[in-house]
Amino acid sequence: MKKSLLSSMAAVMLVFGAVTYGSTAHAAVLPTPAAAGKPSVLQAACEIGGPHTDFNGTSIHMRNRPGGNHVGWANRGDCAYWYQTDSGPTVQCPDGSRTAAWQLVQNKRTGVVGYVSACYLG
Repeated sequence: MKKSLLSSMAAVMLVFGAVTYGSTAHAAVLPTPAAAGKPSVLQAACEIGGPHTDFNGTSIHMRNRPGGNHVGWANRGDCAYWYQTDSGPTVQCPDGSRTAAWQLVQNKRTGVVGYVSACYLG
């Protein structure tokens, strides 16, 4: 039993050392232990640029068409993949500006595809 435990610990140390000190250019993300019974959460920043962006706010409605019916929710950190821009009803943004631009995006966390006012992306 003691030998098995030591072998397991050595294997873990070997893997940890390879991840930590290895010569590859890839970074490894290791989960942290759950605190006070809460599950571990790995958070990574959204990829930004090209068709990738993030939502700007919380409890953002995603819609089936510009100004249409609700199909899902989005929040900062969910990350979005942009498909196209269409015009629709004018929306007053939180910063006071107004826009009629609506973006068709996929919420990368939930997989929901829907329209979001341009106010709430980027």
